[in-house]
Amino acid sequence: MAPKKLVDAHCHLETFKPAQLEALPKDIIPVTSGYSHHSNWKTLEIAQKLNVPFCMGIAPQTVLKEGTKHLDSWMQFIAESNPNAVGEVGLDYHWGTTKEDYEAEESVFREMVELARTMDKPLVIHSRKAESRVLDILEEVAWKKPFMMHFFAGGLDEAARAVDMGGIISVVGLPSKKRKKVVSEIPLEKLVVETDAPYVTRNIDGVHQSIEYVSRITGIPTKEVGEVTAKNAAGFFGFKL
Repeated sequence: MAPKKLVDAHCHLETFKPAQLEALPKDIIPVTSGYSHHSNWKTLEIAQKLNVPFCMGIAPQTVLKEGTKHLDSWMQFIAESNPNAVGEVGLDYHWGTTKEDYEAEESVFREMVELARTMDKPLVIHSRKAESRVLDILEEVAWKKPFMMHFFAGGLDEAARAVDMGGIISVVGLPSKKRKKVVSEIPLEKLVVETDAPYVTRNIDGVHQSIEYVSRITGIPTKEVGEVTAKNAAGFFGFKL
């Protein structure tokens, strides 16, 4: 019997060197994610070459850095590329600090939500210091499809609200009091694990750290955590393990 595969629900393979891509662990399925037009283009290329699931979106950091002059063509490229999900998209109140920043980020986030609705795709959400506002907007626009709170760093109330709205919570292996509380209270069936490689861990094998972190907190064996979170991710992104 073939070994069970794990899933890294969020990483950035477009930043990896060719040798790193060739050396990726065979027992881990990476979901690679774009966040700008340039990274989306590279993400598509790598996903097709490696035959791995992928996401494409315009993240709030990109909005602040590059503006929105070419947003329509960026969105058209996403639509034509048929990713597994639209993302990463959302709000970032760490890099965004002014009223104008917030308005620009929110305007593009709403555009991304409507794009995902048109494409009938789930959302992968970046919500740095903006979890409640992201959920407010999803409620305002009556978003009914699944969504994933990538690298979730909010509190238990926000996590529970997201799950009640049809969301799943993506966990990195970085210990924190808030993350521990979320992992201990949110059902495993609503969790996935990620590395955000190369930004949190250098490679996707860091997903083992995330799995072990969830296991330590919940008391659930690592094998079961790996299997359930992989199943959750495959169901969310629409691929077979």
